[in-house]
Amino acid sequence: MRDDSDFNYRKLTPEQWVELTGRVRREAHAARAQSLRTLCWAGLVALRSAGAAARRLTGRLLRRFAARAFDWWAAYDAWLERRRAVRALGALDDRSLKDMGLHRSEIESVVFGRNSAVLTLRSAAPVSVHALQGKRKGDAGREPKQLVHCSAAA
Repeated sequence: MRDDSDFNYRKLTPEQWVELTGRVRREAHAARAQSLRTLCWAGLVALRSAGAAARRLTGRLLRRFAARAFDWWAAYDAWLERRRAVRALGALDDRSLKDMGLHRSEIESVVFGRNSAVLTLRSAAPVSVHALQGKRKGDAGREPKQLVHCSAAA
């Protein structure tokens, strides 16, 4: 590398200036090309020494990516199926929903599984919610005789 700190650029003619800038560009281009060659050679040597380990790592990464993509697709497919079920149940009239033990406001909660235990019991049990929670007088110790499992609430 040259030390041009004492060089006076102001005394150059336009032709000398063009020649100097061209020479600086060529030297910078050559230095950049040499640096890139050195970097690429070092990378190739590292990859060659890694060899089979690098291939195994790449294979593992690809398998993990494929597994994540499959999981995401399965979750998306399940979500689409649930949205179809919500639309189908929403298309039913209130009487049909009541026959199934559902209210229109409970459709998404039941389909997406965000229902509480009280909602499940109220939808499936032949007794009132107050009896299950023990809030009625005289019903504090009473348990329902039979609970019917509702597949839509599961």
